[in-house]
Amino acid sequence: MVSVVIPVFNKVELTNRCLDSLLRNSKTISEVFVVDNASADGTPQALQDWAPRFTEQGIRFQVIRNEQNLGFGRACNQGIRLSSGEFVAIVNNDTWLMEAWDRALIDEARIRRLDEVGPFFDERPWTPNPEARAREFLRKNPSGFRIHFVAMLMFFTRSAVERLRFGHGGLFDERFFVTFEDGDLLQRMKIAGIRYGQTSRCYIWHQSMGTRGDGSSANRLPSNYEQEGMRLFTEKWGSYPLYLDHTLVERLRRRYRNSRAARGMF
Repeated sequence: MVSVVIPVFNKVELTNRCLDSLLRNSKTISEVFVVDNASADGTPQALQDWAPRFTEQGIRFQVIRNEQNLGFGRACNQGIRLSSGEFVAIVNNDTWLMEAWDRALIDEARIRRLDEVGPFFDERPWTPNPEARAREFLRKNPSGFRIHFVAMLMFFTRSAVERLRFGHGGLFDERFFVTFEDGDLLQRMKIAGIRYGQTSRCYIWHQSMGTRGDGSSANRLPSNYEQEGMRLFTEKWGSYPLYLDHTLVERLRRRYRNSRAARGMF
């Protein structure tokens, strides 16, 4: 029912944690596509080790290995083109997923007739017992919802994927390397009339900036990727990509959301 696409670039420890929670806590996934953007750490071997564990549970597990880092959007598109599920989840590898995360997002999408839905993401320091934190969050926030786009885990209906196909058949404009591709996608979602939102029925933990590299030669990203992404976005849409983030209203909203999130509130 659910196809999962996970782009990775090094950070094998994050990928292991993500895949462990995915295998333990998913209820409806039928296939997983991990797109390895030329990782130079232990990622390739780790993915080989994970494959039989998913296969034993009846889940197709396929690794697409790129010989160079092709960027986030292009890697996602590679997996999306192979997917066949009723729903497509794009999952960052720096996340941990709660039990039955997929059922929660499916239920929210159906109840509210959404084309895309995202979870609440907790960016507080990692806890050895994320399950307890997730249960506490769900107890405090049983049915919260807001119109907000979450890029750490994007959960689309198949019909939305088909409506948003760009270029060679994926969701993303592949000219963006690893930044502003989500903002570009959101612009196209709005134009296409895609109904989207964020629900408190699903909790994930996210390591902020976990996949952006640590400055080492193995993890280093192209030096100008942010500037190039900004240039592309501005040329395409005729506006500065972060202009809304700097308005007084949006700054106040963000401060309010961050304050509540720091207390485990939606």
